[in-house]
Amino acid sequence: MEYVVVILILGCIVILYLYHRQNMKLLRSVSSPERGTKAERRLVVKMLRKGVHPKAIFHDLYLQKRNGEFSQIDIVVATPQGLLAIEVKDYSGWLFGNEKQQYWTQVLNYGKEKYRFYNPIMQNAGHIKALREQSEQFAHLPIFNVVLFAGNCTLKNVNYWADNTFVGYISNISYVLETVSELCLAGYTDKREVVRLLHQAVENGNNPDIVTSHQASVKRKSIGRL
Repeated sequence: MEYVVVILILGCIVILYLYHRQNMKLLRSVSSPERGTKAERRLVVKMLRKGVHPKAIFHDLYLQKRNGEFSQIDIVVATPQGLLAIEVKDYSGWLFGNEKQQYWTQVLNYGKEKYRFYNPIMQNAGHIKALREQSEQFAHLPIFNVVLFAGNCTLKNVNYWADNTFVGYISNISYVLETVSELCLAGYTDKREVVRLLHQAVENGNNPDIVTSHQASVKRKSIGRL
């Protein structure tokens, strides 16, 4: 009996190892295991397993804005219907907020602890603005504001009304992809330009000067909002 248990345990370990190895192979078809957060990488793998082509997914982008600063976007997915700009948040507890409020609320420990965080819909709208600044084509493409939460959190009272906006959990990515796939095709005028500009934004993330400058800018703005 003990031998059977040992064999079962070893079998489970092998299966988990092979599954992890396969996930790493999938991830590397899009990004590096060192880029972004664990939740972002998990979402990339989930989309690949759902059939999204690896060349359509761009992870950890740094887009230069007109003022010279950079805007960091977690994930952009190019679909026939337009671009998905995805902001990934990893939180625990209960979350409250709507698209009009500048700050949302995180509630922990059965209401004994409350924290605020910047409205992720507004945050991602800033990323979309940076995307639209990249070219005339980007300025007119449909771009979807997608905010997905990871971690042990519950969206208790989160409301939004804007078109082309989705807020939910990472597990809802199938719903987002299916919903977008039913919309009209986007009017791409130069798909090569789209790929080139998004690839350049990913490459910018390999430049330590750009990353450091962006982090310093985010820190200054965060202090200003307190």
